[in-house]
Amino acid sequence: MAQQLPLVMIPGTMCDRRLWQALWPELEPLQPQHLAIPAGDSVAALVRSLAAALPDEPVNLLGFSLGGYLAAALATTYPERVARLFICSNTPRALPDAELKQRRQLLNWVARHGYSGISERKIAAMLAPENRDREDIARTMRAMDASLGENVLVEQLGATSERRDLVDALVSLPLPVTFCYGEHDTLVTRSWVNELQEQRPDVVVREVQGAGHMLPLEQPLPLAREIRHWLAA
Repeated sequence: MAQQLPLVMIPGTMCDRRLWQALWPELEPLQPQHLAIPAGDSVAALVRSLAAALPDEPVNLLGFSLGGYLAAALATTYPERVARLFICSNTPRALPDAELKQRRQLLNWVARHGYSGISERKIAAMLAPENRDREDIARTMRAMDASLGENVLVEQLGATSERRDLVDALVSLPLPVTFCYGEHDTLVTRSWVNELQEQRPDVVVREVQGAGHMLPLEQPLPLAREIRHWLAA
């Protein structure tokens, strides 16, 4: 059964296993595995390294944010390694020009002035309005960001800014796919997800109320329910 296969989770940009700290207790007795984003200079290099780190048997693969894109890229590149795919808080598409410009500006700024950590404005933008006063979430986001630091930020942004649209690859992917995102997540392109669902009606799409982009920290219990449904389907 799918539930007996390893459940592997890939985090997002500047996230470590603390991303799952509120989620994993809600998934007991499951024992998910955290698969950190490796070092690499391109999406293809990251995907190769992630695939090499997977167990020999097929896995149930979940990716959050950047990890969602990487999970989708891994599944479409090595479909024999994945039993089912759960994409959390991500749209596996090429980045919009505006976001690419923002990333270049950030990398240029960091190169000149260094990185002083995630800003309070950035934290607020990634949370639902009702969660912006939750210091526990903000503290976790700051801690993950500080632990990984400037070098990891530069490496992750540099390696993953140039990425291709995976819609055609996901349409033909021969395994179950679920998308899950928060109702206030401004980083997910709903029209893209709808287009994929039109081309592949069996794709499951779930929206969680009371969450922004940081869904595993903001609404762990509803997310855990969606993960259990995904595993049981």
